[in-house]
Amino acid sequence: MKIEQSIETVVILMANARLEGNLHMPAGGRLTDYLALAERKFIPLTEVKIFSHPGETVLYSVPFANVNKDSILLLFPKT
Repeated sequence: MKIEQSIETVVILMANARLEGNLHMPAGGRLTDYLALAERKFIPLTEVKIFSHPGETVLYSVPFANVNKDSILLLFPKT
């Protein structure tokens, strides 16, 4: 069975990097509910750009990254 998903482009600020990528979550779900799940230790992203922080230099562009929630300082939807 295929689960319908929605894609939210997010910005993640970490101690030494800024990430921008697509977060895939169940359709109709809220970002805060998805992130609050205790069993979810990592946040999977696709089409990820990893920037130096501070700065605007793109260090890597990767198709997939799995980000440890404990490393996230700030996460918000990119508008």
